[in-house]
Amino acid sequence: MATFAQTMMAKYQTLLIENAGLTSVDIDGQKVAYADLERKYEHWRKRVLQEAGKHPAISRIRLDGYGR
Repeated sequence: MATFAQTMMAKYQTLLIENAGLTSVDIDGQKVAYADLERKYEHWRKRVLQEAGKHPAISRIRLDGYGR
């Protein structure tokens, strides 16, 4: 049985796929920016990984001020 976090992640993944290329999406009568959907999806993806005992990959942080 799927956990709440898995259900939410699947919901946001579906919304992202169905609305790719749009700047805003109408969900249950509310306008939501596509970027907000991406943030919410990422939040729930991290929760699913935590529940599974895994940690999300850590990206490199450059301290020299030059992004590459």
